[in-house]
Amino acid sequence: MRIEIYVVGKLKDFAKIGAQEYIKMLSKYADVKVLELKHTKISDEDQSTVKQDSQRLFSRLKESDYVILLDEKGEECDSFGFARTLESLILQHSKVIFIVGGPFGVDNSVKERADRLFSLSKLTMTHQLATVVLLEQLFRAFKIIHGERYHY
Repeated sequence: MRIEIYVVGKLKDFAKIGAQEYIKMLSKYADVKVLELKHTKISDEDQSTVKQDSQRLFSRLKESDYVILLDEKGEECDSFGFARTLESLILQHSKVIFIVGGPFGVDNSVKERADRLFSLSKLTMTHQLATVVLLEQLFRAFKIIHGERYHY
């Protein structure tokens, strides 16, 4: 299975190191890539920023892609539920794309395009931290799917 994570904005320092570490561990289970997409920098929240960032996302997506948008209003589940969902997606799709929005979120058109909205937590977190948490949960899910120990 191929998993792509589109992140609006750059991963820096701890997040880049953490992401690289989890991608290496995940390579046993799936081909996982993190693609950092340029974020349009404007000092205050501006809808044109969100639209430009969302257009960059759309330029990468194909109609056949299964897209999961990380969103604060998305469905929540525990690690076992996430593993069951991932296992089902593995059987149905050759590629799954997760989208981690930028500091001002994503345009509604991205929410409408997404096949599923998923929330990592009710807590608000930066795109950098959300990316590392997502990668950790993907790793944990694959461990659960394969019946391997997942608590450390």
